[in-house]
Amino acid sequence: MSELNNYRAAGLFDLLSAPVTPIGAFDAEQFKKDVEPLLEKGSVFIAVDLSGLDFLYSDACSAFNIVRQEFAKKNGVFAVLTDHDIVEDCLRKAGLDKTLTIFRKEADMMAFSMKEDMLKNEEGEVKMAAEVKSENRRPSGSMHSVRRRVTGRFTKSFNAIHKDTTIKGMDNPFKEEKRGSSVWTWTLLGIAAVAAVVVYIVLR
Repeated sequence: MSELNNYRAAGLFDLLSAPVTPIGAFDAEQFKKDVEPLLEKGSVFIAVDLSGLDFLYSDACSAFNIVRQEFAKKNGVFAVLTDHDIVEDCLRKAGLDKTLTIFRKEADMMAFSMKEDMLKNEEGEVKMAAEVKSENRRPSGSMHSVRRRVTGRFTKSFNAIHKDTTIKGMDNPFKEEKRGSSVWTWTLLGIAAVAAVVVYIVLR
């Protein structure tokens, strides 16, 4: 399929020139062929420029409805650019004014594009802010968990050391002192007995 050259960028839109028949009427069949390359390349904002036309036949409205349905599947926007009241009346009678976007001036199309672009940027910023907030929240919780585990580990070790110290001799500190006092008592009694024997022998 040859590359389509009868469209230009207008804001977010690929603005397609209206194909016309030799008698100057809108060529619905050619229009459907012209839209296909834009759909294939992934365009989601397409408009057709009807500025040079002052009337639309039913086949044109039927073709617009088919394209609109294709864009609805992709959440795209299909629009019509016209500055003629009769053309807009034809679209209203066919009920297309409720399902596609009608622009009276190209400036309106540009303003719509700017608004859509701003909304996309705001959505991206909100999403990014939410992701940053989520990332900032995770380390804080992790550090809290680590701090709590570390504190428990050191507390447990301290208790273990305290228990070991108690087992090694701090359980009853008076045991050694009691044993020493008993030895000294028997020693003094022995010395006294020996002294009594010596005195007895001397005095005799």
